[in-house]
Amino acid sequence: MRRTRLTEIFKKDPAYIKAGIALAAGIICFACIYAWDNMREIKTNEDGQKVLERGMAGEDHVSGMRASVEDTHENIDVEVSGRTYTDEELRQAFDQAGEELEGLILGDNESLDEVRSDLDLVTEIPGRDIAVSWQTDRYDVIDLQGNVCQDELPDNGTPVKLTAELKYGEERAFHEFYVMVFPQKVSEEEALMDRLREEVRQADEETKTEGYMILPENIDGRPVDWSYRTQERAYAALVLGIGAACMLVVSAGQKKKEEEKKTIRQMQIDYPQIINKFNLYIRAGMTVRRAWFLIAGDYEKRRSQKNSRKAYEEMIAVMYQIRGGLPESECYENYGNRCRISAYRKFGTMLAQNMRKGSRGLTDLLAREAEEAFEDRKKLAKKLGEEAGTKLMIPMFLMLIVVFAIVIIPAFFSIQI
Repeated sequence: MRRTRLTEIFKKDPAYIKAGIALAAGIICFACIYAWDNMREIKTNEDGQKVLERGMAGEDHVSGMRASVEDTHENIDVEVSGRTYTDEELRQAFDQAGEELEGLILGDNESLDEVRSDLDLVTEIPGRDIAVSWQTDRYDVIDLQGNVCQDELPDNGTPVKLTAELKYGEERAFHEFYVMVFPQKVSEEEALMDRLREEVRQADEETKTEGYMILPENIDGRPVDWSYRTQERAYAALVLGIGAACMLVVSAGQKKKEEEKKTIRQMQIDYPQIINKFNLYIRAGMTVRRAWFLIAGDYEKRRSQKNSRKAYEEMIAVMYQIRGGLPESECYENYGNRCRISAYRKFGTMLAQNMRKGSRGLTDLLAREAEEAFEDRKKLAKKLGEEAGTKLMIPMFLMLIVVFAIVIIPAFFSIQI
């Protein structure tokens, strides 16, 4: 029975099947990795002793082991250093390192017989734990970092002897080889531009006593078209303009949201006052229409453009709609919808139903609504007070920082003195 119910659940929601597959895959991967990591046997030598294999020279590693002595168990990190060369192996390693060096230092060059860019004089042979230091017989051509000085190199090449000192512990070996250094290859376009720069420099020298400098009109028989370089300051203005536009759009949207929030808060504050006035006028024997016109007209007389209140403005709009001949119940209902707050929708629906079904029970409904509105108003006042207290925390913290600075900084300087 239980298996049938699980089958139905899986059929209804395929997500359970995917989750089950993922869980099963995770369990299988866990089991495989756990078995691989924790069920390995330590290797033994010919005498049956447990051993840890060493890496090549320079390849040190740490093996996490667990040692048990009677009832004591402890996790121990065993450091296994790389294997040290024997004398014969060290001679072979030095020879092989010397052969590898010629390929390791090439850099962007294709061969040591034609060096036109900087060499990469390595300081260690990869994977061999052999350090390398360098010497050269022409420091004015190649320095100890492998940088090639391109000044005044002859086109037929300059031979330079490099000496590599190989170090392994206290042992030393030297490997010497020659490189042929040539001037850096320059393309035809680059050579043309270099000659043009030289022509410009000469033109500047020849016209230093005049009020202007004449730009070369041709180079190697080719006409030169001069124009001012494209300035990119305009892009900064474009970026600033786009940024300012985006900021204005975001700011306008944020301002609109704040205004909407402020209007809603204002309408929530005005609602208890409106419902209380309406309840008072109805109990005094006025009709709904008369009470509405009296509240809206009173606000219209004393309203100012700087201090308009949306709930009352909408009441004025309803008053003119009714005077214009629109159905009264529809106007009240639309009033609640335009205010977009549940309390006003309820108020508008209440008045619309009163117009359709009669005024029986309206006073009781208005009395209960006035009580609820008063309770909501108290809750809103409490909430506003809490928000005001929260906003005051920021200036309080700033004042606290200032006080700490006033107290601590003079004390700090007095201690230094």
